[in-house]
Amino acid sequence: MGRWTMLEQSRMSVRQWRTAHVVLFYLLLISLLGACQPETPAPRLLVDGSVAPDFQALAQESWADFLAAFPARAGCFGDVHLRAVPDLPSRAAYDPGTATVAVRVPGTPAFLRSGLVHEWAHHLEHQCPEHAQLRPVFLAAQGFPPDADWFSGESWAATPSEQFAEAAVVLVLGRRAVATKVFLTQEGVEAVRTWAEGQP
Repeated sequence: MGRWTMLEQSRMSVRQWRTAHVVLFYLLLISLLGACQPETPAPRLLVDGSVAPDFQALAQESWADFLAAFPARAGCFGDVHLRAVPDLPSRAAYDPGTATVAVRVPGTPAFLRSGLVHEWAHHLEHQCPEHAQLRPVFLAAQGFPPDADWFSGESWAATPSEQFAEAAVVLVLGRRAVATKVFLTQEGVEAVRTWAEGQP
């Protein structure tokens, strides 16, 4: 092998070495930039002074369970406020204008948890644009026509939105501890579960 050929091979190996290091540098840079991207903070439950410490503890635990049940959707809705109202006409209510859930107190833990999760489901459906993907699937699973109005029905119990909220109660808590007239199908609950977990 001549000296010229050896010199050319040496130059090529140096060029290859430099190229490999440049590629490695850019791959490392891309990796670091990806790691530095800020994560979307989880939505928070914000309680006011009306909420007693024992109710607050129960609510925060239930909120953690709610977020865990909707792992693929926790980034599409924001914080929610919580108030305790002794003379509330219903067990709980949600105000989409202020993102506030009001719950009638006192109540049993099962009553309070059920009311909280039901209203948080309304918070999710009002704030999460991705909820539109679930609606036609849930309507079909519950036996509604595809053009059914999501927020109205022949009665409260026959309203798709309320059926979705009760399906969320089953998903988060495992069962409905508070009896309602809302009819749920297993397919409806599974449709919510599938969407909550981000499955295709």
